[in-house]
Amino acid sequence: MAINPFKETNLDDLQKGTRQFFIDHFSTTSDRLREFWARFKKKGNERITVMFIPHSEKKIINFHISIFAISTIVGIVVTIVAITSVLIINHSSTVKEVSILKKSGEDSEIQVKIYKAEIAKLYDIFQKFKPEITYLYDLTPDSNIDSLWAKGGEPNPNPNPVNVENDQNVPSDELLSIQEIRQELDTTKQIIGKIKSFLNYKKKLIENTPSIWPVDGFVVSRFGYRNSPYTFETEFHYGIDIEAFPGAEIRATAPGNIRDIVWDPVLGLTVSVQHKYGFVTSYSHCQRVSVEPGQKISKGEIIAFVGRTGKTTEYICLYQIRIGTEYVDPMPYLNRISR
Repeated sequence: MAINPFKETNLDDLQKGTRQFFIDHFSTTSDRLREFWARFKKKGNERITVMFIPHSEKKIINFHISIFAISTIVGIVVTIVAITSVLIINHSSTVKEVSILKKSGEDSEIQVKIYKAEIAKLYDIFQKFKPEITYLYDLTPDSNIDSLWAKGGEPNPNPNPVNVENDQNVPSDELLSIQEIRQELDTTKQIIGKIKSFLNYKKKLIENTPSIWPVDGFVVSRFGYRNSPYTFETEFHYGIDIEAFPGAEIRATAPGNIRDIVWDPVLGLTVSVQHKYGFVTSYSHCQRVSVEPGQKISKGEIIAFVGRTGKTTEYICLYQIRIGTEYVDPMPYLNRISR
């Protein structure tokens, strides 16, 4: 029959059964523990006699000490030695770390000195670079040099400091130099942008201006007054004569359109080219031409070949430049830039 724990008789039986279970299973273990503890106390309370026997005839010193006391003293000594060892190791590590930090601090000071020297050098280089920038800026239109490197900013709140070196709010010379370089670099960036735009404009102007040699050769007669090789009288020469090999290539000195191709009893076979900005170039005494009227040509394109047509005894190219209706000296427009 099952036990009902809610009945008083059955509850007593349950308690007795539980008590008997613990007695049967743990009484032997408890007895063993009590027996072990008794032996341990007995062994620990045993005394050991320690004797100090002097070499002289003095009284022998002896005393009794229990094993518990010896164990306690040994434990304290071991603990002290262990703690002391840990403290010594930690102290050694701390000293080593302090030494490393000190060395790192010395290295940092050296690096700071190097950085200061480099900043000063950079500042000096930029100060030497400023006149070149100023000169280039002065070549651009509407330039205002007076306000180019003007420095702005707030006034000094403390014009008469007592001790500037120890004032943490006062910036260092290096920091001021870096700030100044940064401001001037921003200004330089704007200047270079303006110079770039100006040069792009000039590049387009040069590209459309007669600026290369029409033929490889030697100038035998310049622009201006000269003695005529035929009449030996003074006359005005409206171009330059370039002597070259027969059949040498004649190239257009600027892009444009072929204005006309004419035959003149004096100038011989002549090619005229219309360019931008009112420029007109003429190439005379040609042997033959390779273009047609109205044809669009590029700079350096072959338009004719050196000959001896017209009133001339040599193989030459008479090169002329007109701006509007006025002839100008071609020499200032010529350079040795490769095509």
